[in-house]
Amino acid sequence: MYDTIVVGAGSAGAAVAARLSEDDGRRVLLLEAGPDYRSADAVPMLRGVEPGKVHLARELAASHTFPDLVATRSSAQQPLPYIRGRGAGGSSAINGLFAIRPPREDFDGWAAQGCTGWSFDDVLPLLTAMESDQDFPDEPYHGAHGPTPIVRPRREDFATVDAAVDRITERLGHPWAPDHNAPGSTGVSPYAYNSFGTERVSTNDAYLEPARERPGLEVRGDALVDRVLFSGSRAVGVRAVAGGTVVEFRSAEVVLCAGAIHSPAILQRSGIGPAAELRELGVDPLTDLPVGHGLQDHPGITLALGLHEPVDYGGLPERGQLCVRFDTGVGEEPDDGMLGTPGALGVGVTAGGVIGWVNRVSSTGRVRIAGTDPALDPSVDFDMLSAPEDMQRFRAVVDELRRIAAAPEMKEIAAFTALGAELVSPETPMTDDEFARFSLTNVVDTVHASGSCRMGSPDAPDVVVLPWVPRANTNLTAILVGEKIARDIRGGRTG
Repeated sequence: MYDTIVVGAGSAGAAVAARLSEDDGRRVLLLEAGPDYRSADAVPMLRGVEPGKVHLARELAASHTFPDLVATRSSAQQPLPYIRGRGAGGSSAINGLFAIRPPREDFDGWAAQGCTGWSFDDVLPLLTAMESDQDFPDEPYHGAHGPTPIVRPRREDFATVDAAVDRITERLGHPWAPDHNAPGSTGVSPYAYNSFGTERVSTNDAYLEPARERPGLEVRGDALVDRVLFSGSRAVGVRAVAGGTVVEFRSAEVVLCAGAIHSPAILQRSGIGPAAELRELGVDPLTDLPVGHGLQDHPGITLALGLHEPVDYGGLPERGQLCVRFDTGVGEEPDDGMLGTPGALGVGVTAGGVIGWVNRVSSTGRVRIAGTDPALDPSVDFDMLSAPEDMQRFRAVVDELRRIAAAPEMKEIAAFTALGAELVSPETPMTDDEFARFSLTNVVDTVHASGSCRMGSPDAPDVVVLPWVPRANTNLTAILVGEKIARDIRGGRTG
């Protein structure tokens, strides 16, 4: 019998389990569907800060992702693979490491939606406690002693594409902002990321590794959770397939941190979800709730660059170094648009890119189990750009990419530029209808799935519970949610 079972050892789950295990006498079981390993045993490719190389490594897909998981991005596309991390550290072990906080407006907006305790002022102590900012440790809105180190490249060290985008966006009127995590920051910034030197710091490294010797923490890998077990309306444990054997684990409380795709699937298999749909699949509903609805991701598109010569990083890590936050002017919400450089596409390749995406999203999709087998990945449909305002924001982002493509600084380094998978010339004129067709066909995700078990439904404490996808890369937010849930549990609260 455990005090707490945490399902999922990713960005949120590792933080929850590690913080709860600080309490003497508390027994915590952390179950992870993928492999569990000590930091020192991580394969070398996962130790680096060059995400492009990780994503090119097919040998990591079977062990560190859900290789059969697919998702539909828009109404004009067929399902395609969707990358979610699996194993100790979850997506933080394979992602781009970009460490961006949501703006104040997100936190205060969530609080205004009824998410008590989620205002910026409420969570700022947690934001500072979870980080060790290497560049701004003395600022009151940053921390210097937390488990996650934050570092930024120097502007003078920007590589070819980053330096060109920096010059272009400055001339286009985007202000320089040395710290994109400072309150109210907007414009061009060095892309902060979570590393120590040239080594990735995942939540496995930052949270679990220091906690593994605590007597109250047990971590089990290769443990695929099927469902939550209930006694009446109270969760009393989980059923999992551990090492190929069906096992039941009992606890006083269960915390789901399996992410925005698999947390709702676990809940639905447990009988929590749309009742009529669950009955169709042979699941007896316990509660009729819209679990799986509200799914969001940031809709994006890439400006592909055919460079005259390979990017020279001057011996520094081959990774994105710059981001641009700007207001699309659509609606009343600020900071709707984002541009970023993804980093090298491969050694010696004369190609690069600039990614643009919409930060504030209105369109919602859903996650639905395809059957009761826990090994069967759920059906995922984001329905991106279905809200008219999202299409307007997307057009503003594409227009910004077009301005960058047309700039003389870009023409100096690139032999050609093209938008999206169809490689459309940025100079191609489009009517509203033509742009809508182009967008629905070429929109991509940014692997920032959120919102499929929004607060107000049963708590699954990672970005899955947020009322809308954060206006930022989601890793820091997921860690924050884990920190907050652990603090609330330790303080005797559950909200």
